Amino acid sequence: MINFKRFWLDWVMAFVPTALILLMVFLFIIYPNERAQLSQYNEVNEIYRDLNASTFRFGIIMAFLVSAFVAQIYAVTIDAYKLRFSLPISVPAKVKSKAIRNYMVPRSPNIGTAFELTFELENKEIKRFNVTADQFSLAFENNRGILTYKEHSKSRFIDFDVQEING
Repeated sequence: MINFKRFWLDWVMAFVPTALILLMVFLFIIYPNERAQLSQYNEVNEIYRDLNASTFRFGIIMAFLVSAFVAQIYAVTIDAYKLRFSLPISVPAKVKSKAIRNYMVPRSPNIGTAFELTFELENKEIKRFNVTADQFSLAFENNRGILTYKEHSKSRFIDFDVQEING
């Protein structure tokens, strides 16, 4: 499952400086050059004002859109990096439930299958993981053992070592 709070925090941390930098570049470098190029046409004063205002609005809007795009790329990249290099967490847990979900693959006649294991940790926290078919077939409800996973903005299942069989 995805922890959107962490993901959006990373997104905001990337958006704010990127937006400020792009706005400063636009306001202090690009916009003054546009004004200087448009000043040749001062004889048509109304067109000049309209172009000047629309150029300014366009630059501000584009600065925010580009900042949002760059922040999205940054957030996805940094979340993947943090998940990959985070240390595995090993905790005692119990298999609470198993579920098989079928779903339609977009723009395809195929049907996909997702295998999901739900674990209850010692502190009564519930963790859900999508697992492979092999991992799914080796886990049974009410088994207790050591759950190993990685977590940042989303959780990734690594292993479940069964220590007690309650079936």
